[in-house]
Amino acid sequence: MGKLFGTDGVRGIVNKDLTPELAFNLASSICETFGKGSSFLIGRDVRLGGEVLFSSIIAGLTSTGCQPYDGGLAPTPAIQYNVRNNDIFDGGIIITASHNPPMYNGIKVIDADGIEVSREKEKEIEEVFFNARYSYVSWNKANTSLKKYPSLIDEYLHGIMEHIDSEVIKKKNPKVVVDCANSVGTLVIPQLVRMLGGKPLSLNAHLDPYFPGREPEPTPDSLVTASKLVLETKASFGVGTDGDADRSIFIDDHGNIHWGDKTAIVLAPFLKEKNPQSPARVYTGVSSSYLIEDLLKEHGIEIVWMKVGSVDISRRLVKEGGLFGFEENGGTMYPPHQPVRDAAMTVALMLELVSKSSTPLSQLYSVYPHTHTIKTKYPIEKNISQKIINKLENEYSSYKKITIDGIKVLLDDGWFLVRPSGTEPVLRVMIEMKTKERAEQVLAQIKKIINEVARK
Repeated sequence: MGKLFGTDGVRGIVNKDLTPELAFNLASSICETFGKGSSFLIGRDVRLGGEVLFSSIIAGLTSTGCQPYDGGLAPTPAIQYNVRNNDIFDGGIIITASHNPPMYNGIKVIDADGIEVSREKEKEIEEVFFNARYSYVSWNKANTSLKKYPSLIDEYLHGIMEHIDSEVIKKKNPKVVVDCANSVGTLVIPQLVRMLGGKPLSLNAHLDPYFPGREPEPTPDSLVTASKLVLETKASFGVGTDGDADRSIFIDDHGNIHWGDKTAIVLAPFLKEKNPQSPARVYTGVSSSYLIEDLLKEHGIEIVWMKVGSVDISRRLVKEGGLFGFEENGGTMYPPHQPVRDAAMTVALMLELVSKSSTPLSQLYSVYPHTHTIKTKYPIEKNISQKIINKLENEYSSYKKITIDGIKVLLDDGWFLVRPSGTEPVLRVMIEMKTKERAEQVLAQIKKIINEVARK
């Protein structure tokens, strides 16, 4: 049987890998798996091909006997929140490729609990898809009409407000730079900052599927302009979101841009105090820095290492309980609101933390030791990637390793991770060392092994 789903949904280049026919058949398979008569909330980000895929999905659902609701343009977590909190929905379908380049789009399948479907349910959908085991309803039942669901964003924003002390924020009236990546984050985050009592300064806030302001993945390179704006306006902090606004990367008041795993050391102690009834435990993928573990131990907080993928982190967080889940790419999952990545919820928590503590964000982040990080990727197919990983395992056999997802090697003065992407045909490399020179030296060693295996 073939493979459709990657780390988070089905993705591909529009009209090449991800065609209207594939979307139609996938929607038909989703309806068959959930059961005829099921209702789905459908939403999308601003990406090109979104309307084409939307039409194909609606056709696939209605022809096999399911009821679609149109949520329009909306952030992924807003759609998830409404699926989770409204009994009329049995699931959701989100058209997005998150942080991928503009030519990509994708399809995420959401279960009734608002979380992406489990890996087991993905396999069920794939089995129906590849064997064409879906069936169409008779001609006189193929009359299901698309229903509008216009209150999606309002319900989502008010859901966030319920978890935040807005009065303390209003007293401080913090200024926040919000870089929305020309996508659906602009529909919620500036408005949320204002509702909570802050002052939003919006950047890349017009909707544009070509992402002219910056690439849709928030990184230290793509957020340089936002960082400058934080300094120029003397903002309390800044935030950059990805294409579907489920990830957030923060910029402190000194203009320093921090990866999502560093944000865990800022939020975790605050959330332990905010929710003392929750187990003092957090969940993250192996791509996060192992230095986080010792820093959280100082606050009596345990870290659970997992394979990279927000779906698995979310489901384990629900099953076992904890303060929150996080990813180095900026994904933060706060279960009192919903146990999925949610940029707007994370911005609200950061506003509350900064306002209550009266401590500059730069000072809160300063507990993290000075290191140098390199994150890069190479266009390599998965079968070659695995050979590279095997070679690295042999080369670094004397070091402690974590191999639940690619290979993470813990060196004496830092660490590196090499793993195949679940969303693109690339090999991802992450390195964190005490100095830039040492990080570049480790990268050179890894590149040498990559080249050796690729030549063969």
